[in-house]
Amino acid sequence: MVITISDQPIRCVEDRYDLVVALDHETIEHSIPLMKDQGWMIMDDTLPLEKGDASLLSLFPMTNLAKETGSAIMKTSSALGVIGGLFRLDKERTASMVKDLHQSRPEHIQEQNRLIFTKAYDQAIEKLTDWSVSLPAIDSSSPMMHITGNEAISLGALMAGCRFLAAYPITPASEIMEWMGEQWVEEEGWMIQAEDEIAAIHLSIGAAYAGARSMTATSGPGISLMTEGIGLAGMTETPVVIVDSQRAGPSTGMPTKTEQSDVGMLYHAGHGEFPLILLTLSTTEECYTFTMDAFRMADEFQCPVVILSDLNLSLSPSVIPALEYREERPVRGLVLNEDQHPVTGQAFFSRYALTESGVSPRSFPGMPAGLHHTTGLEHTTKGFPTDKPHLRKEMMDKRNRKTKVLEDQDAIQLSGQKNQYLCLTFGSGWGVLEKALGDSNLPIDGARIGRIRPLPVAQLQRLFQRYEKVLVLEANQTGQLAGILRMELGFRDKIESDGKYSGQSFSPRELIETLEGWCQSWT
Repeated sequence: MVITISDQPIRCVEDRYDLVVALDHETIEHSIPLMKDQGWMIMDDTLPLEKGDASLLSLFPMTNLAKETGSAIMKTSSALGVIGGLFRLDKERTASMVKDLHQSRPEHIQEQNRLIFTKAYDQAIEKLTDWSVSLPAIDSSSPMMHITGNEAISLGALMAGCRFLAAYPITPASEIMEWMGEQWVEEEGWMIQAEDEIAAIHLSIGAAYAGARSMTATSGPGISLMTEGIGLAGMTETPVVIVDSQRAGPSTGMPTKTEQSDVGMLYHAGHGEFPLILLTLSTTEECYTFTMDAFRMADEFQCPVVILSDLNLSLSPSVIPALEYREERPVRGLVLNEDQHPVTGQAFFSRYALTESGVSPRSFPGMPAGLHHTTGLEHTTKGFPTDKPHLRKEMMDKRNRKTKVLEDQDAIQLSGQKNQYLCLTFGSGWGVLEKALGDSNLPIDGARIGRIRPLPVAQLQRLFQRYEKVLVLEANQTGQLAGILRMELGFRDKIESDGKYSGQSFSPRELIETLEGWCQSWT
């Protein structure tokens, strides 16, 4: 486990270590090349000391302290005590937290771990006197939250009025359904663990058709199974939110490793053509706010909205300023007003009426004036199947003009506007890029894109005209986002692509070296 501590917002994990507490020699071998110049490694004194280690290491009796009070397996509590003592954490409070970590075990085991922590804490203060790094003071008056990206997505869905989720467990999205299942007990919501992803998407569509704000959450393999259902939502103009927490593919791939290789699939999601909104998350805060936006947009444009995360962003816990509490009544978009559409002799409501915006009033089951036919087939304004060429063209044009307005709305956040080059990224790559640019003097501005479909065409054209070169940083092999940008906008001489697809993200140090190489090639 690697922990980064700062009094400033943290968007990525440091790749150089100030302190390493090692309980095995594998940790030592891995960590020595990554130590900072003034870094300090503390090693369990039961491990064999190898040649070349002594100048970097201090020995500490972590295992022996555990044996004295409990058993050797409790040495992790000794390691926590060392860290607590070095950083002068509140001893009683932290010891109580260590005890709580073992609350599912017998009372005497809990107490032994607490005592081991306390002994290691005291000995660390007594013996490890060369340690001089202190934690920065934090303004405790400002409320903070310890939260993962998945938890922030779940909270955003709850605040947006979502009360139905159907999903099938899959890494790294399972925490969303688990969180919802716990929280909805008091919110009268429904969480259904479906038999597979095909059932999950169709259950979510059914709930949305019935009038609920609904969603599903999955990863790449699940998205593959859901694509037909996503097309059904597009054809029936049913608002539904889908979370895709990306992991390494294809097939089962590497379930516990990160990647951003679902972009191309989702940009062209499903057979045929239909409107779909694809939002990309880059910070924990955006996991919350963009999820609320996703439900608003799904209702406004009556189409599926996909929220694109990745494993690192979804599962990494972070401490952030408390998220804003929004108690608001969900705006459901264009919904049939029964007072304006009273029941008449006409049996069926024109659910798919041709409108200038492409968005038609929708009705919910039970509305006396809202009866209409619904099918996955091409249909008339009242929903009845048709294969007439002119009606097909009218319906295709109607559906696909709904989201055109988004092409003129900005969706890219810039960090700095003073350099000749731009690096554009999304997802957990943003935190690494932000750190790398902050730690270097490279002539590069940073940006993150928050919506890939529809692209913010007007804003992208302005940016591509302004910068000499644009490097798209993404965690896939083929440069999927860069390819989409070239296909849609041109600028082939300006758009370059780079990324890492080993299952691990760039470290800030690696990225600085990569960006330096690109700058040299451009000049």
